[in-house]
Parts: sequence; structure tokens; C-alpha cells
Amino acid sequence: MPPNLWACFNGRSYDVRVYKIALSVAACLRGGTRVDVAWCLTPEAVPQFDATDAVAITPGGGRLGSLLGGAIDSRLVELSLLEATHGRVVDVELNPVEATIIGVEPETPLKIFYAPANTLPEDLWPLLLDRSPVTLEIDIDDSRATTSRLGDTPTFTRIEASTDKLTCELSPTPTLLIYGGGPMADALGQAAAFVGWNVERSGGTEAAIAMATSLSSIDGLVVMGHDTEGVGRVLQAALGSGACYIGSIGPASLQEDRGDWLAYRGVTNTGRIQGPAGFDIGATSPEEVALSVIVEMVAVRNAATA
Repeated sequence: MPPNLWACFNGRSYDVRVYKIALSVAACLRGGTRVDVAWCLTPEAVPQFDATDAVAITPGGGRLGSLLGGAIDSRLVELSLLEATHGRVVDVELNPVEATIIGVEPETPLKIFYAPANTLPEDLWPLLLDRSPVTLEIDIDDSRATTSRLGDTPTFTRIEASTDKLTCELSPTPTLLIYGGGPMADALGQAAAFVGWNVERSGGTEAAIAMATSLSSIDGLVVMGHDTEGVGRVLQAALGSGACYIGSIGPASLQEDRGDWLAYRGVTNTGRIQGPAGFDIGATSPEEVALSVIVEMVAVRNAATA
């Protein structure tokens, strides 16, 4: 390991938390509101937390997202009050209370990167909003960020930091939203988790609609159940999103009912709906159907990015 390399993290794709605060950060920037962002550069010291947690701090101490379970929020708020004009690497030695919250020994040393969001590349936030893979490179001089830029598109998540450079390669995890319940939904959730995807399940129509509208080009939705109106409304919301995969589980009669519900409301772009969902592999059990759906979503997503 090079002598100046003091932190390095490699891992498979995570549901990177900075993607989850991107909408709020972008809104603040558009409105001319100051917003600072922070994330941990020594994740190996706190392995019980997601290595890609991030938090945004707004004037007055408002917080968006989470970092280390909120244990150092007071320190981050103090940094925001300084209204710094540049980013910097901050050394944090945990006090007994902070250490107890986090679950490590007192005086455990951590390094945090803290920066006004407007000092990072302007194109960063639209890319994060679109949930695209992003590499952020930041030059460091005496703990102070000097210049930042976007690098080559990464294929996995990696955080590497040295005394003179910080590299954050961020690769989001696909999300599969499942609307409906029962053994089929259980099997589908287990199959999606097995391949490393983020699984969101919702039996409530309004919550599912809200989640469906935010799906991106790497995400998918699968609906099931006999509530034609509820399923139809969720499908309609998904068709208005960037979701790469929209699957509809059920026999031909249910597919026809759902199609009629959408057509009656003027929804005609139903070609994106895979119904019945899943490749025809002669599946009979919920687990086999789930496998066919996961494979179909992978195929559709890869075809869209080819």
C-alpha cells in the first residue's frame, strides 16, 4: 500500500445513500439555498454502517439523510455554521457519547469529508438524480479540497483517500419495487435480494405510486393481485417513470382487465409492460416464477443499455 494511502474501501454495488439525498441537494442549489454534504472516508472503522452513507446539512441545522446514525450531527452542524467556501477532510476523534451511539471504542479516529455542495462539480447532481454511476475525484492540499471533477464511469463502489486525493466511485444498486403480497411476492423479494438488488415492498397503493414515480432506468416494478384499480394506478405511475422493467404477474384474464383499466384512462404506452411477467420456462411454483421474472428484468435492462 502506498505510504500516503490512509483509507481504501472496495465493495459490490450498494444502494448509495448520496443518491437518496441528491433530489433535496439539487432543489436547494436551484433555489439558491446553501447546503453542505458530508460522508465518511474511513468506513473500515465503523463496519456496522453502510460505507456509502451521506448527509446534507442546511442552514439552521436541518439534516437530510444519515451519517453514522446521527452520532456526529452536532459536529456537522457546527461546521455548517462556519459557512466554509471549500471542502475539507475533517479529523474526528469520537467522544464517549458518540462512541457509544456508534458502537466503537472512545477516541476512535474517523475522517469525514465535508463540503458546500456548490463546490462540487455542477454535473454531479443531475447524474445522481438519474442514478447514473459516477466517479468523483477531489484534489486535497493540507486537508483542504482544491479542485474537483468527474472521472470515468465506474462499475462498482469504491472509496479511496490519500493525503492528496480523494476518489469516490459510486455505483447504485437496482431497486425492485413489488406491489402486492403473498407467496409470490415473498419469493420475488428473496430472489431479488439474492442477486444483490434493493427490494421495496408495498401493499399500500398510495405509497407504491409514490415509489413508482421515482424509479430510474436501472430499476423495476412488479405488480400482482386482483385489485384492478390499485394495480392499474401503480402501473400508470410506473409508465410515467424511467423504470427499465415493468412486470405484471397474473393470468391472461387479469392482464386484460389491467389493460382495459389503463386504456379507459387514455394510457396507451403500455408496450413497456411485460405481462404475464417472466420468461416462459414452464414455471409452476412461486420460486420458479420469481426466477423467470428476475432473468427477464436483467435481460430487459441489459438490452436497454447495450
